[in-house]
Amino acid sequence: MVAKAVRMDHDYVTHPPAGALDEALDYIHDLEAMLQNTDLPPPTLFSRYCSSDDQIRFYTKFPSERVFTIFWESIAPSALRLVYWTKAKRAGEEGCQDPSPPRIMPLIDEFLMYSMRVAVGMKEQLIADMFNVSIARVSRVTITWANYLFMMLSSLPIWISREKVKSTMPLKFQRYCPNVRVILDCTEIPLETASSLILTVRNIFELQKQDDIERPDWNKEITRISGVLPLLEPGDDIMADKGFLIQDLLADVGAKLIIPPFKRSAQFSKEETELTQAIARLRIIVERVIGRVKSFHIWDSPVPLTLIGSVNQIWLNCCVLANYQGPYCFEE
Repeated sequence: MVAKAVRMDHDYVTHPPAGALDEALDYIHDLEAMLQNTDLPPPTLFSRYCSSDDQIRFYTKFPSERVFTIFWESIAPSALRLVYWTKAKRAGEEGCQDPSPPRIMPLIDEFLMYSMRVAVGMKEQLIADMFNVSIARVSRVTITWANYLFMMLSSLPIWISREKVKSTMPLKFQRYCPNVRVILDCTEIPLETASSLILTVRNIFELQKQDDIERPDWNKEITRISGVLPLLEPGDDIMADKGFLIQDLLADVGAKLIIPPFKRSAQFSKEETELTQAIARLRIIVERVIGRVKSFHIWDSPVPLTLIGSVNQIWLNCCVLANYQGPYCFEE
């Protein structure tokens, strides 16, 4: 009985079935291979800094993750062939046949870097520290994305038909200005200048402001070169401030200018008063639009010299991307 008990206690030392060890080793090797072949992307900084709607609004100006996802999915396929600005500059007019080498960061993090520079207005040094890259790379990525987004967004057909304008205009427009096709206005963008030119530029700017008051041809020239005139049709009304003396330009294309009546010694008629008040209320829309575009904090301070060549592209990008924030409130 004792010997039988000993034999039962030591059954664990018996040899496994033939081939069982090899099968176990093969199974381990298969698991190791599966782990090696699993190409899981590293966590992105975007997922870290934009994990909620509030963070997405702060860092990108998009109102929510859903809206940002719609935008990102629309540009991601073409963004895969992005060519860095420095390589494109070296290639010159011949163009780049191949995309830039594999990037050290995911595309979505590059867009986050651009957004931090433009939407948040962060300085390049701070962004470089957050991404653990050089300041030169921050500048290169910002310029690359500024030009890429410009090419993508400027291709959108933003000029809509007269019928579409009329069908969507607010009731105040329909009552007082039913034929308005577009509202023209100007705003200023501060630009950094070389230190030796600051005084000269300031003097020119002061003279220019005075000249605009006495002879407002500047707004007229901006209108002429803006490209809006060929888009107008006979019968269109154009709303603008009283500084836009562009009646002759509009007459050439059959359009008409609507501006508030000028102040004069004689009292306004009731009709003029109502029209002036209506135009003033309607022009609040322009201020809201400009305010939304300038909520991209890169405009809070003079645009640095490193981005002077891309300032027009960045401005257009902000104008188009501001529309993703939702409709404007037209009623008081």
